[in-house]
Amino acid sequence: MKVAVLQGGRSGEHDISLASARAVEGALTSLGYEPWPLVFGRLGGARWPGGAGSFAQALLALEATEVDCAVIAMHGADGEDGRIQAALELCEVAYQGSRVTSSAVALDKARTKTVYRAVGLPVAEDVVVAAGDDPAWSALAEQIGLPCVLKTAESGSSVGIEIIDSETQLAERGAALLATGTDSLMVERYVTGREFTVAVLEDLDGSLRALPPVEIRPVVARFFDYTAKYTPGATDEICPAPIDDDLADHFAALGIAAHRALGCRHYSRTDVILCEDTQTSVLLETNTLPGLTPLSLFPKAAVAAGMSFAELVRRLVDLALRERASPRPFDGGG
Repeated sequence: MKVAVLQGGRSGEHDISLASARAVEGALTSLGYEPWPLVFGRLGGARWPGGAGSFAQALLALEATEVDCAVIAMHGADGEDGRIQAALELCEVAYQGSRVTSSAVALDKARTKTVYRAVGLPVAEDVVVAAGDDPAWSALAEQIGLPCVLKTAESGSSVGIEIIDSETQLAERGAALLATGTDSLMVERYVTGREFTVAVLEDLDGSLRALPPVEIRPVVARFFDYTAKYTPGATDEICPAPIDDDLADHFAALGIAAHRALGCRHYSRTDVILCEDTQTSVLLETNTLPGLTPLSLFPKAAVAAGMSFAELVRRLVDLALRERASPRPFDGGG
């Protein structure tokens, strides 16, 4: 069986994508599958076994190779925003993970929270500033409170997220982040407490189950930022989390509810803060393509549930193959 492993891309998470892909390729090889790496460049273009060229040429090479399915090991823009999913569907290549609409909505933090609110899931107060706006930063600071959190619309791995402590810093960093080309910027109330993440995995019969929650305790950073995520020893990640069964069940229900509300497919990972002052939960975001590096949280939760990394990769491949569509030849229509 030949499995394409899509990786790289133009987002700030290019290197993390390559790390995920290496781990996936190793697991595929151990399972007796043949990985077919398709690497998208930081600035565009792609390379694949025996060739290199444009994005369009890469898709033609993928189609000509007749892979059995694809594993998307991409993160952030291009990978999680629905674009690569749409390209694969047009090429009739089956893939793991959420489809186009769910991917696009989940990567957009403001739209994700709109969906959360619509189904009654708990979120922190926020104001969204659109690109091109000239907001009154002092008024936003008064409304949301300080410190607050700035989040660009479409990013993952805590790229484009900053904690702001003063009005001056808010105005400076807000303007700087808006100038990066993001569609919008979220100014969000800063909530403190214990952070957890809930992995949700689909069984082959279509049922969903939450894996043991992971508690995230950054050691060297103020929050679970890029450095804390990907530097060995920078964060204590405890799985299963040291919580009672009732709280674990509560987190499981939140993770599954978020997965369903966003229309996710196959697997997801939802981040939650247990507020220290009220002991209530606040959802942060849902990841539709959780990282698959050796340091990633989803594989740790899978191991705690009794599933090795190779078994997790096999599950994702099996889920992709289940969705494989029959070829649809041209019918001669206009």
